[in-house]
Amino acid sequence: MTDDSNDFVGESTPDDDFAAPGRSVFGDDDMSFDNDDDAIPHWSEPATGAVPQIGANTGTAESITFDPSPEPSLAEADVDELAAWAGASTNPVWAEASSPGVQEPTQIGQAETADDFFSFDDQQRPSRRASAAMGESEAAPEESVGDRFGVTTGNSGDRDMPMAITVGVGLAALVLAAMAVGPVAALVVVTIALGLAAVEYYNAVRVAGYQPAVLLGLTATIAMPLAVYWRGEAAITMVLVLAFIFGALWYLLGVAHDGAMRGLGSTMLGIMHIGVLGSFAALLLATDETHGTGLLTVAIIITVAYDVGGLAIGKTIGRRALSPASPNKTIEGLIGGFVVAFGAAIIMGVLGKPAPLASSDLGGGMTSMIILGVFAAAAAPVGDLVESLIKRDLGIKDMGSILPGHGGLLDRFDGLLFVLPVTWYVSQYVLFT
Repeated sequence: MTDDSNDFVGESTPDDDFAAPGRSVFGDDDMSFDNDDDAIPHWSEPATGAVPQIGANTGTAESITFDPSPEPSLAEADVDELAAWAGASTNPVWAEASSPGVQEPTQIGQAETADDFFSFDDQQRPSRRASAAMGESEAAPEESVGDRFGVTTGNSGDRDMPMAITVGVGLAALVLAAMAVGPVAALVVVTIALGLAAVEYYNAVRVAGYQPAVLLGLTATIAMPLAVYWRGEAAITMVLVLAFIFGALWYLLGVAHDGAMRGLGSTMLGIMHIGVLGSFAALLLATDETHGTGLLTVAIIITVAYDVGGLAIGKTIGRRALSPASPNKTIEGLIGGFVVAFGAAIIMGVLGKPAPLASSDLGGGMTSMIILGVFAAAAAPVGDLVESLIKRDLGIKDMGSILPGHGGLLDRFDGLLFVLPVTWYVSQYVLFT
């Protein structure tokens, strides 16, 4: 069988069997490498820079060669310039916090500068949950006492004191005006304040990554003082039981996606801290239709006296840190606040006002004010530190910003929340036993 299947029709193919090596298969004998100026080197030999001649049979073409230019070189650097760059490092260097023009990242609620950071209450620290999410270790490195507590003395910080005083006077005027109208008006103000404080708390908790039952928490907190004013101390237990039952159903039905331990725990903490402790204001108002506002007034005066005395003395002569929960507070400030608060109770006992605790005619008097002064002045800093501990764990500086110069309502009334139950139980012991 012949291989005719590859032949072109009407044409004959060249006989490749007789094609000599180096000969063009297309019949072009003009291109040859016989007379090249340089033979093509072996692949293992260095290049010669020469190329084969084109049209070698003409005898006139000359060899084409490449003459590469020498490798470019840099101009020699000046000796002075080299000396100027001798100390420079090629490694990346983190800018120091104090370097001019360097702005450090801030967190939600964190002050823009170090002075603003320590201006009022707590040192800002990321929450453990946020640190774990960023892959950081929860165990903080060992620090010295001064570094950890961040105590600054003899400095009032960047707190806007005129604004803070103005807001404080305005709040006092509002509360006094409401109590002058009557217990019901005072109850309305108390309920609104507790509701706003609960909003601040649950907002801060959500920002920190928790998923509380916000609607349930707000409802229970607002209902607590109203129920207590209406039905007395037994209403606290009733509201707490209902809140826990509905809170458990909240997570059983999958309304919230967070775990029950974290979600329900943070919900009940807000109800207990704000709703239950704040409802003692309603108990004080409901004690007596005529003198109920006087009991609440005593609690407010002692708390304000502690805050003012502690702030003034702590910023003036404070040297020793009180607790890591609140780095700016000092032992000197604690002692000063206690003395001022106790002194305010003594002054009310001397004046015999407000009734009934300070009035000897109604079962009170100097003895009752001394007892109340000691326990209330001790309870105020505990409430302050507990609220600071919560903020520190959440990684925030203030619970809110509704009160210029103070922060949030919860920041301002944290000590009062603990003084209210103390005032209630002392009044029950002194007046009704």
